[in-house]
Amino acid sequence: MAGNCVFLLLVHGEWRIKRVQRVAGGAWLLLSDNPRYEKELIKPQDMKGVKGVEILGRYEIRIGKIN
Repeated sequence: MAGNCVFLLLVHGEWRIKRVQRVAGGAWLLLSDNPRYEKELIKPQDMKGVKGVEILGRYEIRIGKIN
């Protein structure tokens, strides 16, 4: 995962737009730019299965004219 990127995630059937950091043991820490939302730790065993965690896309900003 690229550092300081924003991702669209499907987490246990719910959409999230978060920054993702890998932490010890293979867990992910989901961070929001909105201070109202707490950090969310996703353990490796919670990432698998039908209702696991899936990265759907990465947000990229483009400044200027797009052809």
